[in-house]
Amino acid sequence: MIENQKIRQEREIKAFKLKFLREHDIKLFIIAPKLDADHTCTLEVYKKITLECIREDHPKYKKYTFKTKSKERDFVTYIQVMSFLASNDGYSLTAVGNSIFRNHATIINSRRIISNGIETKEPSINRILKKIQTKIDDYVGIISEDIKSKPITEPELDPIWYEAKDLITGRGNYR
Repeated sequence: MIENQKIRQEREIKAFKLKFLREHDIKLFIIAPKLDADHTCTLEVYKKITLECIREDHPKYKKYTFKTKSKERDFVTYIQVMSFLASNDGYSLTAVGNSIFRNHATIINSRRIISNGIETKEPSINRILKKIQTKIDDYVGIISEDIKSKPITEPELDPIWYEAKDLITGRGNYR
C-alpha cells in the first residue's frame, strides 16, 4: 500500500473511533494484523489477488500460474502491475522477482512499463491497476465513507458475574 493510502486508512480509523466514542460513549481499540513495519500485505496476498483478477477478466488463463512463461500481453500486464504495486509497497526487487519466479531485472522493466502506462494514461494498464488496487484495499480493509451505525444488540454481562468475580478474587465483602 502506498503511503497516502496508509495515511488515509489511519485517518479514517481515527475518525471512526472518535465518532463511535461520541455516539456511544465507548472507547474502541482497533487491532490490525501486523505484517511488518514496511509492508501492508504479503507478497502471497498480492499474488492471490492478481491471479483472481486474471481469472475474472480472462478465463482462458485459469490454468496459468506465476511459473507460467508467457508473452501474451493480457497475462503479462497483470504480472507487471502486481510487481509495480509490491515494489512500491517496499518489497525489494529481488523479493518480488523471486516470488513470481523472475529476476530483479524483470521487475525493473515492469516498473518502467507501468509507470509509463500511468503517465500516458494507457486504458488497459489503468484498468488493471485500478482493479488490483481496489481488491488490495478491500483486503486490507480501508473503511468506507458511508458506514451506517448499528445499535448494539448484545446484552451486557449480568451484575451477578461481577459479584462472583469479586468473591473469587477476594475483593468483595461477602462473608
